[in-house]
Amino acid sequence: MIELKTLQSVPLFTGLSPQQLEILQPLFSPLKVSKGQYVLKENTFGDQIYLLVEGCVQVTKDLVKGFDEDQASTEKVLATLCGSMLPTFGENGVLGHAARTANIIAVHDSLLYTLSKAEFDGFAAQNHEAAYMVMTNIAKKLSENLNMTDANLVKLATALYIAVQQ
Repeated sequence: MIELKTLQSVPLFTGLSPQQLEILQPLFSPLKVSKGQYVLKENTFGDQIYLLVEGCVQVTKDLVKGFDEDQASTEKVLATLCGSMLPTFGENGVLGHAARTANIIAVHDSLLYTLSKAEFDGFAAQNHEAAYMVMTNIAKKLSENLNMTDANLVKLATALYIAVQQ
């Protein structure tokens, strides 16, 4: 079982009381992932949030669509996340039925914990205030990700504009 102390340090659970975290704690399931294994694949569907506690993963995205290129040659590493950061990903899995927007690949053997939509929905039905806090934290994280994506899109468009002008 995931340690309560670990959950208290996860940004996604900021604002939850120790009692609320104790209710949430047994809903997490451990998942061991071997080096090189995909945790998530872009454009697939899932219904889980992932919490990385040991090891490291890379967030990658295929940046070239519609060509017969080998995906490995067109895939870009966007970030490396390590367990010491207690990162979460896959939040869209509990929000709705949206496709995954990136790949998550284990760089080292890793330990993650998963929280399914069904488990979260059951928790939310009994703990409205805590669910509100978690959803607010998810919204903040998604907003930050969107702002970063917007900034990167401007950089990419600027580079393309410069390349075309020459």
